[in-house]
Amino acid sequence: MLSLIGDVAKYDGKPIVHAHVVVGRSRRHNCRRALLEASVRPTCEVFLTESSEELAKAFDPDSGLVLIKV
Repeated sequence: MLSLIGDVAKYDGKPIVHAHVVVGRSRRHNCRRALLEASVRPTCEVFLTESSEELAKAFDPDSGLVLIKV
């Protein structure tokens, strides 16, 4: 794992993780994707930064996506 970045925000009262990952592959190739599920071994350290305001998401009908409310 070369990079893991995203957010944790509430949607319908539950915390939802939105994460993107970059992983290294053989022969110096990288793969970038939205992270849906992963297994890491032997370990992965994750540091979270708490926001002074609670992040919440809502469905945006214009885009059809669930976005962070600003």
